[in-house]
Amino acid sequence: MILLAVLILPPVAVAEVQPFTATHTYILGDHDSKDDARQRCLLEAKRKILEQAGVYIESASEVKNLDLTKDKITSFAAAVMQVKDTKENFLFENGHMTMTLKLTAQVDLEEVRKQLAARQLDAGVRDTVAAQEESLKRLKAQLEAMQQQMQQVPGRTPASRPSNSSSADLQVLQTQATQGDAQAQNELGLLYGLGWGVPQDYAKARQWFEKGAAQGLADAQFNLGVLYYFGHGIPQDYVTARRWYEQAAAQGYASAQFNLGVLYAKGHGVPQNYATARQWYEKAASQGAAQAQYGLGQLYVQGWGVPQDYAKARQWIEKAADQGFASAQNDLGYLFADGKGVPKDEKRGVEWIRKAAEQGDANGQDSLGEMYRDGRGVPKDNVRAYIWFNLAVEQYQRQGGMSMGTAQRRNAIAKQLTPEQIAEAQRLTTQCQAQQFKGC
Repeated sequence: MILLAVLILPPVAVAEVQPFTATHTYILGDHDSKDDARQRCLLEAKRKILEQAGVYIESASEVKNLDLTKDKITSFAAAVMQVKDTKENFLFENGHMTMTLKLTAQVDLEEVRKQLAARQLDAGVRDTVAAQEESLKRLKAQLEAMQQQMQQVPGRTPASRPSNSSSADLQVLQTQATQGDAQAQNELGLLYGLGWGVPQDYAKARQWFEKGAAQGLADAQFNLGVLYYFGHGIPQDYVTARRWYEQAAAQGYASAQFNLGVLYAKGHGVPQNYATARQWYEKAASQGAAQAQYGLGQLYVQGWGVPQDYAKARQWIEKAADQGFASAQNDLGYLFADGKGVPKDEKRGVEWIRKAAEQGDANGQDSLGEMYRDGRGVPKDNVRAYIWFNLAVEQYQRQGGMSMGTAQRRNAIAKQLTPEQIAEAQRLTTQCQAQQFKGC
């Protein structure tokens, strides 16, 4: 927050030091003490005196910015103002305690001029810094959304460059990274890793991640681990991936904790150990990480490292599903449809599966096709089944997954349809894709 001051002085000043008086009344809240009221009255009275002296300070009035505003005003007032007298009066009116404070102070107008001159001198610098911070904030928000792609399997199409970004944003980021800013180094690594705004270059991504990781930045340590796990631009190395994940996980980084759980669950770079996997999942899940909540639920579904317990599985999977995690929504749907860990409710099961399908999740679309084919939770409808199987096959192919089983189910349904029904189903498939799977 930058406070801008504008001087409005009378044409002729009789004296460089002049007295001013201001009064402010404050209504005490239930948790306010007299000292709280006194400080707030004093702050506002000083503001009014500064205004009278010709200094108008623009500041946010929101409570969340109160401390910042107070600091700025107090600092400015201390340089130009000498308090001569304060009078305060407490009253109880309309069920509330009020405090009125009258402040008299002398203001050194020459010092006001000096303060304003100093502020105006570096105004351009401050504005530049503010603009850079805003650019970095915008770019950071974009990169945080993109970072999730670094965890996906190779072959997924990188995010396209958002239209509200600019080459100036990238230049600012490059400057910050070169100057040793660890967060900027991590974000620049993401740009190279995803090929966003720069040619995709995993070697440069690794170099920037390493710089940020060496400074102890958990984000960079995690992303470096991802490169080694998937073998992006370097030989796949689960052991090195684990080492970087562990450093980030030790800082409480939930995604690294989850990925460590995956390593132990799959036995990648470590002996397979479901008990250790569960411990890491629990750490991440307790922080609200949906993937970890879902992973923990899967352990209870399968009975891996824990006694099989559908009720516990449902609790964890539901937490992830409530956050919009598509795989969890699909699996929760089956738990309801099959009555595992919860009273059987096929209609509710379909509702959860549909949530996953409408997000473009191929498993969810495949599952919804089965529900229409079998008439579970919805009226049996082979055309709708064909549509959802068809959508799932295309999604699997787009996402690099296995679509053979789904294609077989689609082809089996096709044998029960007339050519006209198949043509209509193909038309509706295209329509559903245009509608982003909503209302199909």
